[in-house]
Amino acid sequence: MFDRPIQKIIQYPLKLIARYLLKYTKPDHITFVGFIFGILMCACIYLQFFKIALVFLILNRISDGVDGAMARLTSPSPRGGYLDIVADFIIYAGFVLSYGLSSPDKLIVSALLLFSFIGTGTTFLARAAIQHQIHQYSHSNNQENEINKSFHYASGLIEGTETIIFMILCLILPSYFNFIGLAFFILCIITIVSRIYVCYKELS
Repeated sequence: MFDRPIQKIIQYPLKLIARYLLKYTKPDHITFVGFIFGILMCACIYLQFFKIALVFLILNRISDGVDGAMARLTSPSPRGGYLDIVADFIIYAGFVLSYGLSSPDKLIVSALLLFSFIGTGTTFLARAAIQHQIHQYSHSNNQENEINKSFHYASGLIEGTETIIFMILCLILPSYFNFIGLAFFILCIITIVSRIYVCYKELS
């Protein structure tokens, strides 16, 4: 829901960082480093070092933004887009799984969140896979102002920005994970249903 306005705000600082890093490394390398930060975050959650996990989350998200900016300054590739989305989905799943494994009382909410993440991920990627077909059916789809990416996907109530906010809240208030998680689960279900409905209507 907030991805597009947030992207417009952060693109300039990300480009500055990206231009500097391109002198020394490649976008795929930053994706890999960001993935390692994400794995370290999950490990810290399991060990209940939540403040350290928050630092690794921030580093992971900065890396995720910078690798895309680096790619756009050169040329976005299918390989880069593939690695980026695979890394993100593994880290998102690992985040809630780490909470479930760290404490038995968080296991049910963790399982519900994994279910909802599969649903949001499926509707996300299924839309991307048939994007070219949707263009053939819809004449109102205008992407002139979109940031150039390796693929486009379905928007919804819950997107990347909202997921990051959820993760930050869980790390700042770990004792409220079940409450925050259930609220986020409901929002994810709404997103899943709305994406299916919109995509179905576009292809009718």
